Amino acid sequence: MTTSEAKTHRRARSITVALFSALCGGVSAAAFAFVAPEGSSPLVPTTDEKQGQHVENTTFTQANYGDCVNWKPGADGVNSNFATVDCEQPHRFEVSSREDLGQYPTSEFGPTAKQPDLKRQEELTNELCNGPTMQYLKGRLDPEGRYSISPILPPQSAWNDGDRTMLCGVMVPDATGRTTETTGFAAKQDQSRFFEKDRCVRVDGNLTNEVPCEEKHAWQVTSVVNLGEQFPGEWPNPEKQNEFLNKVCTKAAQDYLGGDDALYNSTLTPFWNTLKRQSWDAGSRIVNCALTFGRPGGGFATLNGDVRHDFTIDGNPPKTPPKRNPLRREARSSENASPAPEAAPDATTAPAPAAAP
Repeated sequence: MTTSEAKTHRRARSITVALFSALCGGVSAAAFAFVAPEGSSPLVPTTDEKQGQHVENTTFTQANYGDCVNWKPGADGVNSNFATVDCEQPHRFEVSSREDLGQYPTSEFGPTAKQPDLKRQEELTNELCNGPTMQYLKGRLDPEGRYSISPILPPQSAWNDGDRTMLCGVMVPDATGRTTETTGFAAKQDQSRFFEKDRCVRVDGNLTNEVPCEEKHAWQVTSVVNLGEQFPGEWPNPEKQNEFLNKVCTKAAQDYLGGDDALYNSTLTPFWNTLKRQSWDAGSRIVNCALTFGRPGGGFATLNGDVRHDFTIDGNPPKTPPKRNPLRREARSSENASPAPEAAPDATTAPAPAAAP
């Protein structure tokens, strides 16, 4: 390894570790305040001929252990068409248990009681949902992944009529906390929380959320990497992950912006996330490579715009970085090849741009 390459490795890794410390608390959180759609009604099972999909319309109370359910979100916040579906089809919730709050050993959920508020729902999740759900998943839940343990409550009208069913299960929340559609049983999925290439990501405390690139964000994704392809066996410690991702993500950043000079002049830094052991043990393997700008004191600067076009860093265009001397790779020769011209420079991996000019 050359001196320049060594500096590149140490510098990119130190910046990445410093920036990623902002996410060490995890990137997902439990979501609450979900109620079943109004108008749920028991109907004869039907088949959607267009999709070739069997859909059983059912009441909220009939959904049970191992069922996957879906509904149609309403723009006004009122959902409709609650139905059980095959778990290989798009769904918004996977049921791990069904609880009857009417059997709760207090009068808290009596005939005239209001639905529990967010704080109480969180407490009920800890008391009634976490254990059965972890057992249902056979322990395979990535605490930093995209799935969250959550309850859903009956429609308001059903609650008013005395239905005290609470469904426990897992869902994938979006940036606003609403459920998104997913496919397959959660325990069989790669639960990694990652974003597709070209997406821009905002960091809110310990949460990462996709946003339009025209809005304020912290990083932009350059590639999606499956660590399982490089490490097919046991969990690779952070040192091994960083060593591998330093090369992969620096190359991805160069390709994304159109070369090493473009990366240097952007003043942006290649960035990646790593997987903790508990995530690996839950089956998560996917991480992101991205571009960001590290503030001198640590943390992310605020980006606006697509980094491949016009963008700003904390509201200002990127500053012009200092000129650098061209780097050369030692010319290689063999008996059957002519030696390279002595003065001809060749491309090589340049040091990653400084966190701040």
